[in-house]
Amino acid sequence: MRDDLTDVWACGGGTQSGAIAALIKAGRLPRPDFAFMTDTGRERSATWPFVHEFIRPCLASVGVELTIIKSEDYGASLDVVYISETGAQTVLLPGYTNQSGEPGKLSPFCSGKWKRDVGERWMRSVGIEKARNWIGISRDEARRIRAQHRNWLELWYPLIFSVPMTRPRCVELIRNSGWHGPIPHSACYMCPNHSDSEWIDMQMNQPEDFNAACALEAQTRLLDPHFYLHPSCVPLASVDFHAQTTMFADRGCTTGCFT
Repeated sequence: MRDDLTDVWACGGGTQSGAIAALIKAGRLPRPDFAFMTDTGRERSATWPFVHEFIRPCLASVGVELTIIKSEDYGASLDVVYISETGAQTVLLPGYTNQSGEPGKLSPFCSGKWKRDVGERWMRSVGIEKARNWIGISRDEARRIRAQHRNWLELWYPLIFSVPMTRPRCVELIRNSGWHGPIPHSACYMCPNHSDSEWIDMQMNQPEDFNAACALEAQTRLLDPHFYLHPSCVPLASVDFHAQTTMFADRGCTTGCFT
């Protein structure tokens, strides 16, 4: 590793993040100079107990503080529709559309605007000039590796290149580290990449999150009536998650979201 870089871990708050925290505590990964988590204000409520009761104590045991930063505090508008200077509208979420007559998927802009850019602004605000930015993507998700886009920011994937691990191995490590509670898949409650099983779990166990997702979808559809959070192109509140078969059945997180 280069000595001229500041090690900064962008913690997502989910399974891989828990594994990284456990590896840091065990001395199998070096202590980062900084660790932060970006709070968009729309994180699934199931994430926070894991963050506060497992990840933070692991880091605190070796003298590392996890700083939680709010997207809105660093210039990020949480509006789901971006309106350019020309008046053009772009939905930031990678939702689904039937505008062409066939189901299609929109491009993801939310992670860049709400997490990546916010994290970079925060790093600059605390005086970091050159950083090695840790990203918690495991070996089985190597397709999510992305190229760096700042000449002062080097991206590093410790669960791929330093201590290679898959998601199941991350879960095993977390359990062996003493955590017996739920291990969340960190994500915003309205993420269109949720599987049907995740929507069902949210509907049953975090109804406030599910209702918030339905409300956000309804609000977005006032501006774009072809927009949906589910690949069936049916409003979320009306989806039968047990009976869905779509061309996006294998959907999942495929982009560089920090979760």
